[in-house]
Amino acid sequence: MIYRIGLLLPRSTDYPSLGFDLADGLRSSLIAQERDSIQIISENIGFGEDQSLNYAKAEKLILQDDVSLIIAYCNITNAEPLYGLAEATQRPFIFLDAGMQQPHVPASSSCYHISLQGLHACRMAGFLAGETGKTLMATSFYDGGYRGPWSYARGVEESGGSVCGNYVSGYKVAEFNIDGYMALLASSGADSVSACFSSYLAGLFMKALKEKQPAATARPFYCSPFMAEEQLLSKCEFPGGTFYTVVPWATSISNNEQQAFIKAIRAHKEKEATLFHLLGWEAGLATAHLMQGQARSLAGFSYNSPRGRVTIHPDTNTTYAPLYKGMIIADHDNKCRLCITGTIPVTADEHLQVMLDRPEGVSSGWKNNYLCI
Repeated sequence: MIYRIGLLLPRSTDYPSLGFDLADGLRSSLIAQERDSIQIISENIGFGEDQSLNYAKAEKLILQDDVSLIIAYCNITNAEPLYGLAEATQRPFIFLDAGMQQPHVPASSSCYHISLQGLHACRMAGFLAGETGKTLMATSFYDGGYRGPWSYARGVEESGGSVCGNYVSGYKVAEFNIDGYMALLASSGADSVSACFSSYLAGLFMKALKEKQPAATARPFYCSPFMAEEQLLSKCEFPGGTFYTVVPWATSISNNEQQAFIKAIRAHKEKEATLFHLLGWEAGLATAHLMQGQARSLAGFSYNSPRGRVTIHPDTNTTYAPLYKGMIIADHDNKCRLCITGTIPVTADEHLQVMLDRPEGVSSGWKNNYLCI
C-alpha cells in the first residue's frame, strides 16, 4: 500500500534551494529507514504569508490527492490557521520551522512542530551577552519583525545585564550603512553587542563591520543562530573581532546520526548537508514513526538526530533538543567559519519557559515564513 505525503514547500530568494533541500532531506531519511512504498506530492506556497493559499493547497492535497500526512515549512503563526483542517480531516500535519515565533493558540492534537529553536538560541545568546554587563542590541530590519530581539532581551534580563541601546539596520543594499550603530557603540557604554541578523542583511552587516574595523568590532558580539548559518558564513569575509553564537546544529557536530545523515545527503544529492536537509531528515524520522500501525500520535515521541536527542513535548507538540555554543572565526581564506565550542542541554521545563513566555499586549511583525524573503 502506498503512503502518500503532501509537502507544502516555500520559496526563498536568499536560500533558493530551501524547498529542494527540505524535500531531499525527507526522501533521504525515508530511504535510510527503508521506507520505499511512499509517494510525495508537493505544492508551492511562495513565501508563506498568504494563509488562504496555504489552506487551499493543504485542502487540495487532502481532498484530491488523498494524502495521509502533510509536511509544511511554516512559522507557527502561519501553521495555526491550519489546525482546524487537520482536526476536521484527522490527518496529521508536521510543520518544519526555524522557531523564531511564538504560539498564540493551544497546541493541536493533530499537529506537530519540528523546530530549530531559534528563540531559545537567541535567549541563550542574550543570557551570555548579559553576563558582560551592558549590551547594545543590533537588529536587522528583517529580524526585527520576528521575536528574536525580544527573546534576546529576556535572556539579558535573566543574567543581570541590561540593553543600553537599540540599533535597527536598513534593508536597501545600495543604501546600507552602520553609521547609527557606530554612534550608539561610541555613546552607549556597551560592554558587548547582541547581533540579531540573518540572510543578506547579515552579510551586509559583516561587510560593513570589516570596513569600519577595528572600532566597529571593539566589543564582543553575541550572534543569533541564523547569523551563524554555515551557508551564509561561507560567503562572508571575516571582519575581525570576537563573535560568539548559539546554534541548533552544525556540520562539525560528531555523532553516529550525523555521520549517517551527511553520508546520505552526499550519496543521494552530491552536496553538503544544510539546516534545511536536517529539517527534512527529522521529518522523515517522525513520518516513519507515524507509519507504524500503532503510532497515532507524535506527542512525547523522542528520536536520535544529527543534532542530538530530540523530543516532541506533549504539552506543546513542539520539539526541543540540545543547543550548541560556538564562535564565528576566520578560515584559511579569511572567510567566516562556525566553530562549535560546547553543548547546552535543554530540559523540558526550559523549553516550556521559552514557549510560554510571551510579550504582553498587541504585537506585530512580518507574516512570511522565516528566511522566506
